[in-house]
Amino acid sequence: EVMCPAQVSGPSRLVASQISLSTEGAMAVWRCVLVATLASAATARTAAATAEVMCPGSPARQHASMRLSARVAARCRQVQGEMHARVGGQQQQWHDPHNRGSYELADFGGDMSCTRLTGDGRYTDRMIFTLTEDADGSCQVDACSESQVLSFLDSGTNYCNLKMLFCGSADGCMPVLHDFELLRETTRGSPGASVDLSACLRV
Repeated sequence: EVMCPAQVSGPSRLVASQISLSTEGAMAVWRCVLVATLASAATARTAAATAEVMCPGSPARQHASMRLSARVAARCRQVQGEMHARVGGQQQQWHDPHNRGSYELADFGGDMSCTRLTGDGRYTDRMIFTLTEDADGSCQVDACSESQVLSFLDSGTNYCNLKMLFCGSADGCMPVLHDFELLRETTRGSPGASVDLSACLRV
C-alpha cells in the first residue's frame, strides 16, 4: 500500500519515485496526484469566486468591505424569501441583533440589494446579494458589503451586514419564514475588516 504524501513538490519527483514501485504502486501514486490536484483546483475556484463577488461600490477611496460566499441547504427562492421577510418584518417579526441597525431594500444590482443604517444612526453601508441555485437544490449566496465613508477597521460590521440576513438558528439567529443549514462559507475582507459571528449577535 502506498500512502499519499502530505505535500507534492511536482510531477518530476513522483515520476522519479515510481522507478522502485510496482505497477499497482505507481497507480496509487498517480491517484494521490489526482486527488491533490482536484483539491487544489477546488480551493482556487472558491477563492476566485469570492474575489469576483459583485460589490455596490463606495465614494470613499479608502473604505472597509467584506465579500462573502456561502452555500446553504435550501432553494434560492427560500433564501431570498427569508431575507425579504427579515427586512420587511423589522421591529415586528425580526430585528437586527447587531446593534439594532435598520435595513432598507435598494437597487444596486444582484438578486437583492440593501442599505443598512447603524443603530446609532451615523453610518449607512451598501450591500449586494447574488443567489445561484445548484443542481442538488442548495443555494450559493455571493454577497458584498461596503462602507460608504472613509474607514479601515470595521469591527466586523460589513460581515454582520450580510450574515444577519440569512443566518439560521444553528448560528444563533432567529429566522422568520425559513431556517436552513449553512454548508460552506468563505470570506474575503479588506485590510481592517473582520469576521466574528458572536459580535454580530450582541445588541
